[in-house]
Amino acid sequence: MSLNSYALQTDKDQPVEIDSDFAELRDNDGYAIYSGNVRMVQGSLQIDADKIELFFPEKELTRAVIYGGNNKQAYFQQTPKVGEKPVRGSADRIVYQIDPDEIRLLREAIFCQKGNEQKGMRIIYDIEKDIMRAKARTRTIFRPDSAPGSCDHIRSAYR
Repeated sequence: MSLNSYALQTDKDQPVEIDSDFAELRDNDGYAIYSGNVRMVQGSLQIDADKIELFFPEKELTRAVIYGGNNKQAYFQQTPKVGEKPVRGSADRIVYQIDPDEIRLLREAIFCQKGNEQKGMRIIYDIEKDIMRAKARTRTIFRPDSAPGSCDHIRSAYR
């Protein structure tokens, strides 16, 4: 099983590694659930959460639903292009939808790229086109291009 949402071209060729306190795989149903301090890594993609559900009908991942818990938000980071700093985000729930190739950050969402930060209740990031859309009231902080910042202030609460 591999994720089809990629930033770096090499991400798709990397194995998916998942560490968790609990795992349940229903291979015949095309479903898996991991819970308890979960970390999922594939290439430059890193996800930290309380729970992750994977949906993979016909052995191909179509969607991942990532949940925060215990007053912690789900977290992701991924390097968009070689030499760039990672895109980072956190939310109560994150949905990776493979077709279209997007990340949805839901409830108390924060998305950060090149130091520019977007906060809102629903943020959608089109990975392939590198386009962010906010679907509800948002707050944006733009940093001057002459001094691009990092997103290092957005960190995982799980590690």
